[in-house]
Amino acid sequence: MVRLVKGGFFLTKKPLCGSLCANSENATTPAAPLDLESEYQLPQKIPQLDRLRGLAILMVMIGHLEHVAPGFLDGIVRQGWIGVDLFFVLSGFLITGILWDTRGSECYFGRFYGRRILRIWPAYLLILFAAFCVVPFLKWSLGGPALSIPGESLGVWVYLLFLQNFIANPLYPSQFLAMTWSLAVEEQFYLIWPAVIRFVSRRVVLPCLIVGFLVLPFIRLWAMNHDFSPKSIYVNPLMHGDGLFCGAIVALWLRSAKPKRKTLLLAGSILLITGLAVFVPIHPPSVVSGPSSPWVFTSVALSSTGLLLVALVSENLGSYLHRAFFMNRTLNFLGFISYSLYLYHVPIFRIVISDKLAARLDWWHSPCLTEHLLTICGIGLAILLAWISRQTLEKWALSKKRLFG
Repeated sequence: MVRLVKGGFFLTKKPLCGSLCANSENATTPAAPLDLESEYQLPQKIPQLDRLRGLAILMVMIGHLEHVAPGFLDGIVRQGWIGVDLFFVLSGFLITGILWDTRGSECYFGRFYGRRILRIWPAYLLILFAAFCVVPFLKWSLGGPALSIPGESLGVWVYLLFLQNFIANPLYPSQFLAMTWSLAVEEQFYLIWPAVIRFVSRRVVLPCLIVGFLVLPFIRLWAMNHDFSPKSIYVNPLMHGDGLFCGAIVALWLRSAKPKRKTLLLAGSILLITGLAVFVPIHPPSVVSGPSSPWVFTSVALSSTGLLLVALVSENLGSYLHRAFFMNRTLNFLGFISYSLYLYHVPIFRIVISDKLAARLDWWHSPCLTEHLLTICGIGLAILLAWISRQTLEKWALSKKRLFG
């Protein structure tokens, strides 16, 4: 049973009977030091992060349904890209924390890269195989530009080397693999960051991260004034690394400053509100197809970081908000399958929610109804395949992590 007390929650056990529980005080033990004045202790597992992943993938999926969304939701749907930036903050936070906590181990690099390969590559290779070997054979039945996969062998190597955010623009006119640009950004981050954490002092890394975060908007401003396209700015880690920087800053700050819970709650609230206050007046219709403010990614990173900090101490927000959002079971499930769902949902949407397929299946002569039914089927199929992938292929790969310590 959970009993709410001032400063946190306590788990209470009912006495069984007689002398088994003669002293009822011995049956009451604190679940965690949840007083706002207590120092925040980083747990081994943070369940709230799975919910934030679930929120991020939900936003991304909504953003990729822009072409079928009702007109009155257009302004909201167009901001689905924010989910990617939330992923960046979570990735920077988690990866930096893992690296920092293991920086003194003998198998530091081998352990990190071995485990990342097991986590990233199985589902990624599967979607590449589907894109280059399976989908081309569907063109005769479904057709349309949405399924035009390039035949050049260069295309495969670009994706295998994680260079698609730089040079894959002409290689996927269908946008079938468009979502993998952010995966490439993270892999490029992983290529450099472990060495920085291993060999550079925290007293140097943390200030450099803060300065880098502050400089990024001006780098984007320079790029805009030198005819860089909005898309090239969006997919370039040197111009869109705000989220990764913020996540890394939080990870190192928590391990050095050891702040109180109320400090996290206050800082998170301020960052969340500040980011929204900057974003709302300048939010663009699209950050890819048209010019936008150089402060857009900064504002989203601030809000996402604020949400992360609040999530870490969500128990102090009250039982209702903590359970309804930060411990939400639906978001937890989506977070559990978020990686494979991120990879699979765009190809499935392109196949299932296609004009040619809709025309073939419009038996009741209502294109709008058919489109809505196909959208529901596409979402359901993407979630189902992501869950199967997570429970089979990815689970098998993750079970091999022990090979790397």
